[in-house]
Amino acid sequence: MRCNAMPVWYHENPAMLHVGVESRRNEYTPFAPGQDPFALKDESSRRILLNGVWDFDGYASLEDLPENWLAIRPRGSMPVPGNWELNGFGKPVYVNVRYPIPYDPPYVPVANPAGVYRRTFQADLSSGMRWLLNFEGVDSCFYVYINGQFLGYSQVTHNSSEFDATPLLRQGENEIMLLVLKWCDGTYLEDQDKWRMSGVIRDVFFLLRPEKRIDRYTVTTVPAGKGMDVHVRLEATAPVTLRLFAPDGTPLPEKTDARGESFFHVEEPLMWSAEKPHLYRLVMETDQERIGEKVGLRTVCIREGVLLVNGVPVKLRGVNRHESDPVTGACISREQALKELLLMKQHNINAIRTSHYPPAPEFLRLCDEVGFYVIDEADNESHGSVDASLTTDNNFDYSGISLLCNRPDYEAAIDDRIHGMVDRDINRPCVLFWSMGNESGYSVAFERSIRKLRAKDPTRLIHYESIHLLKGAPIPNDSADTLDMVSRMYPGLEEIRAYLKRPYETRPFFLCEYCHAMGNGPGDLEAYWQLIYSEPRLMGGCIWEWCDHGIQIGLTDSGEPMYAYGGDFDEPDHDGNFCVDGLVFPDRTPHGGLKEAKQVYRPVRVEQTGQDTFVLRNTRAFTAAQEDLFCRYEVTANGQTVLTGEVALCLPPLGEQAITLPDLAALTGENLFIRFIFTARQDTPWCSAGDVVCFDQLPLSPSLTLPAEPEHLPGPLTVEQTRKGITIAGEGFCHTIDPYTGLPAGMRFGQEQLLDAGMEYNVWRAPTDNDAGFRRSWERFHLQEVAPRVYDMAVTRDDRSVTVTSHASLAWLIHHPLLRMTTTVTVYANGAVAISIDGQVTPQRPALPRFGLRLMLPETFRRAEYTGYGPGDSYADKRRASWWGAFAEEIDQARENHIKPQESGSHTGCVALQVMNDHTAVRIHANAPFSFNFSRYTQEELTRKRHHWELRPSGHAVLCLDARHAGIGSNSCGPALDAAYQLTDQEWHARFCFEPIRLKEV
Repeated sequence: MRCNAMPVWYHENPAMLHVGVESRRNEYTPFAPGQDPFALKDESSRRILLNGVWDFDGYASLEDLPENWLAIRPRGSMPVPGNWELNGFGKPVYVNVRYPIPYDPPYVPVANPAGVYRRTFQADLSSGMRWLLNFEGVDSCFYVYINGQFLGYSQVTHNSSEFDATPLLRQGENEIMLLVLKWCDGTYLEDQDKWRMSGVIRDVFFLLRPEKRIDRYTVTTVPAGKGMDVHVRLEATAPVTLRLFAPDGTPLPEKTDARGESFFHVEEPLMWSAEKPHLYRLVMETDQERIGEKVGLRTVCIREGVLLVNGVPVKLRGVNRHESDPVTGACISREQALKELLLMKQHNINAIRTSHYPPAPEFLRLCDEVGFYVIDEADNESHGSVDASLTTDNNFDYSGISLLCNRPDYEAAIDDRIHGMVDRDINRPCVLFWSMGNESGYSVAFERSIRKLRAKDPTRLIHYESIHLLKGAPIPNDSADTLDMVSRMYPGLEEIRAYLKRPYETRPFFLCEYCHAMGNGPGDLEAYWQLIYSEPRLMGGCIWEWCDHGIQIGLTDSGEPMYAYGGDFDEPDHDGNFCVDGLVFPDRTPHGGLKEAKQVYRPVRVEQTGQDTFVLRNTRAFTAAQEDLFCRYEVTANGQTVLTGEVALCLPPLGEQAITLPDLAALTGENLFIRFIFTARQDTPWCSAGDVVCFDQLPLSPSLTLPAEPEHLPGPLTVEQTRKGITIAGEGFCHTIDPYTGLPAGMRFGQEQLLDAGMEYNVWRAPTDNDAGFRRSWERFHLQEVAPRVYDMAVTRDDRSVTVTSHASLAWLIHHPLLRMTTTVTVYANGAVAISIDGQVTPQRPALPRFGLRLMLPETFRRAEYTGYGPGDSYADKRRASWWGAFAEEIDQARENHIKPQESGSHTGCVALQVMNDHTAVRIHANAPFSFNFSRYTQEELTRKRHHWELRPSGHAVLCLDARHAGIGSNSCGPALDAAYQLTDQEWHARFCFEPIRLKEV
């Protein structure tokens, strides 16, 4: 359909989704005869790219658009692709669930920002080709004009629209103008958790096509005996020649079935999988053009509740991925996308959910080639309709999420988005599931679209998480046969176990979102995967999410990027840093969470079965470990290597290998660990030979043994007690005990003061994003402000030491004391100080973040040597990327510079620690394994500041020693922190001994 008249406005009419648009087709690029049809698409002479800088004018409201706007040349400029808000027009807005406009579908605000684009191009019409104008993505809708005449209208931000511009073209120079609107009726179906920005966000180009041509085609691969048949269903108006080539270039013969239809039969096929993405090459030719299609031979199905790819059980070790860049916004180039995929591959990720819209078409082709399983998701999300049910008592009914999808006037739009995605991506072998959208409730609109899709493409699985939100939707139950799996977001482990026990449910279970990676997280990955591997019906899941959505607004003085999040652009309504929730920073630098995921997603897992026997388990479905991995091991005692060796791998896909290491039986020593290290056997596009792919460390000792405190010999000590404190002096040292805390206020060793301020009891940590579930209760009880109250102090002594015993509490205004404590500080004749704390938590108090001491050391203390989990930071439930050993680090080396400051940099499981400057060390002993954090920043500073670039060093070396430190979890959006990692004990005990050591004279 084509219209030459000035249109009425269509953008508030759900019945007019597309005007003048060609019928949907699968994505491909035609090439001229003689060209390589598998070259990069920009090399095709039949593809005329219109990307670049266009003339542009922005209007705050469509109402401000001049009546003769088509005759006015815009005075500004705008990149295509490009977001307005990152290029001088408007400001980014970040909201998650809430709509950025009033909920009044299909209407949008009258003050609807509009952008007018213009550029010229040359057209040679002498060949008689049709000029098909393609837009791969425009947010949110657009009207297009050629030479002043209306060509058409379209919407759906993340899908393609194609127009036949031929009748409006003239020989030579032509003009194209676009009117892009920020909001339209489709905005209510695009309420994804992302920055709300507008513009032409993907490629714009002409395809030059002959009158008689291939319009669309579908490639289907089906098992046939021991081989595979490749069927090509064509819609063409010209004779077509088909040729299929194996991955090595061998041509395969074309055959004809009993109905006279052509197909190809492949004996002994090389099957496509994410591990081995073999691609055959299909060439389709007419006398005027060539099209190349890379074909993956693969099957996907559910059998007895288990996901099978090519008949083999597969687990999806996935991530959710938005299209986001700190500089280019929603505009992602092929090079950017490839960089992401190689980084994912490097970290053992094999699956991607395209949350929550179809990606740029080139991304899926890269997934075919690099090897990923894809959950391709339709551009449907109406999460904000939940808020439409908000009542005066501030409650809402979550069934409101189905308000929009139950409207008859939106049924066609929902269907259009689902089938537009399917029609575009139908030939991509990487796509295992079609996902109907995200958080949009459920209704007959989805039901009908799904059943239509089932008939259109029976070769793939269908996914939709929101089906369980059925209240108010006329669908019988969540066991409806429309979907192939049950999908949930952020279920706890017990919810998953309960699902597996349902007698009426046989489908597999998929975690479409789990383990929220916001900030310092996620902290509970390993527990999920131990369960996933134990249950065949658990398909795996996709971590939320891949990347932080920060927008770069500058550089610090040291050259680090400064990233903004919600509220940094003076938005009246926003969701803060909830968009900063990825495994990688906006520039794709890995967070600690990605390193943790790499280990949890490791391709080989090791289990100890006896004193010197182990079982290696291959978690991959199609790759024997010995094909691409070497294995070596190292045994350490107290962190020092005492034995090394190699393992000859013979580990088939999904198989096991039992090994015996007889040399282990003769080993003696404390804190014995064995670490199996798997390295790449050869170079790949994402790693070099010798790179560590994964490791597994196992304890050989039954428990950790702590080094004994040094022997404390008798010696002369003096004690002076005043109102200002208790001073204890000996040969070469002088320490002072604060009467208001019962802890050391000063420690002088030789001529050096080891404390810049008095020691403190420490129960506070700068809340992580995943502490969301605890933070309110912590702040309600003022954990960040509790101060000690000493009730009494007593001094005792013997020939080796002086001991100060105090009874105290930690409290703040209003509340009963948080803790009541008995503390003993013992000063020995050699200058060592031992502190023992016995504490009792008052009932009905929140779980603590930590329990221990804080020391403000002089800032000359810059180095820590420790024996525990390193070299990166580690916590009780987030330590798989670390291993137990002996390490050294500079101050803040383990601290991660999170966009929003928070707790990081801790080391758990420590048995020894020494902090030092150039001439003095303080060696620290404890009565049980402990955690420590060594930083220039205080918890107060990290708590107070909104951005990392605002942080100011304290002027001290801040040492936090924790007898216990809570886990991390993923409670920013996920379930509560597992009880095993919460600090809910009523009674606490800690002992630390500080031993000053002279390294050299000052």
